[in-house]
Amino acid sequence: MKSTRFFAAAVCALSMLSVRCTESNPAATNTDDTQAPFAVAKSASVERATGDVADALIAEQATSINTFAAQMYAQLAAEQEGNIFFSPYSIVSALGMTAAGAEAETDRQIREALSVTLQGDDFHAALNGIDQSLEQHSTSTEKLTVTVANDAWVQSGWEFRVDYLDLLSRYYGAGVNLLDFISRPDESRVVINTYIADQTNQKITNLLPQGSITTLTRLVLTNAVYFLADWVYQFDKSLTTDEPFRLLDGSRVAVPMMKLEPEGNGSQVELQYAWDPEHKVRTLQLPYSGDRMAMTLFLPDTNAFEDFEEALSHELLQSMISRLSDTKLPPVRLPRFTFTSPAISLKKAFRALGMSDAFDPNKADFSGIDGERDLYVFDILHKAFIAVDEAGTEAAAATAVIIGTTSVPTHIPRFVADRPFVYCIRDTQTGVILFMGKVEDPREEG
Repeated sequence: MKSTRFFAAAVCALSMLSVRCTESNPAATNTDDTQAPFAVAKSASVERATGDVADALIAEQATSINTFAAQMYAQLAAEQEGNIFFSPYSIVSALGMTAAGAEAETDRQIREALSVTLQGDDFHAALNGIDQSLEQHSTSTEKLTVTVANDAWVQSGWEFRVDYLDLLSRYYGAGVNLLDFISRPDESRVVINTYIADQTNQKITNLLPQGSITTLTRLVLTNAVYFLADWVYQFDKSLTTDEPFRLLDGSRVAVPMMKLEPEGNGSQVELQYAWDPEHKVRTLQLPYSGDRMAMTLFLPDTNAFEDFEEALSHELLQSMISRLSDTKLPPVRLPRFTFTSPAISLKKAFRALGMSDAFDPNKADFSGIDGERDLYVFDILHKAFIAVDEAGTEAAAATAVIIGTTSVPTHIPRFVADRPFVYCIRDTQTGVILFMGKVEDPREEG
């Protein structure tokens, strides 16, 4: 749910113009005050779909997301050292909104990079079905919060197709937020960043770095996911102690190690557990409140991590998860940790996954958005946060797809004399110029 109070406070510096649609019967509405600093246009005829989505569609799309998760993990692991944390669900949701406006080969490449197997709008419907299911579970479960926010940020006055707006509303619940990228690119960036921070309990800040929004930006598609949940079986804080943690190079460091045991008496606890002898990996599942959401951990034996990471795939993960069964274990130990990834560009990763045309202004086809062929993806940015402690887990992530044009910016009526200018005083009836001059430095008085 968007906060009207937030928008009133956060975007007071922007001046907006009304939105225009490319059909004579526009399916959009905007704020009554066209001089308002911020406006929202949503489909007037299409509300978000809330009906049942076939379980088979949801299951197939979930498999696609998990396949993509393993592939994206491999790309990120190859690009960066150290901790990794990201949200494949957030990325797929943002790129789903992008694909909704893509045509032909551009659409095919986006879907292939996301490992999508569903055809046509079934892809979008399945994502919506997953969203609705998560929302229902979150609403009905104590000590668990899952929120997903999809939004489109559009250049005010820019013409876009009504059917694209309708699709965003129907399957993503996304409103079209009007900003002025042309005249106020950095202020627009701050508005989006502030909104994302608000949607993620201030865990994802500065998703869009300075310079990422330019006067050529026409559309930014964002997804924000926030998760907060208590463990079903909570760790006793009094049992947390500093213990050694072995790094990949063999060295050891002291970390706060949590301990899970029933009643703190050293006896066994029954959890979902599995052992994969081929890959030498232990799998443990820790349920969250409601027993639907869970953290699943994969722990390779000493010196087996690199081999496991190299072999990691959706099929391998599913194989290990399928082995899980109720098992009595001695006290479980898990490090308490917090990690925030930097705002990273996924452009290189998506190129490696076969999505190239979307980034090429000469090949990209996003005519489904505005009916033209002058839009392409500037960048895809992603940032994520996680904190795991004795009580549970807080996690958040956000993805932004920045779409723009190579053409000269559409003219928006505006005049700000913030640079040298020439002027004249003339008789409008005869047309004669009476005086003419130039101002290079307004401080100069002669």
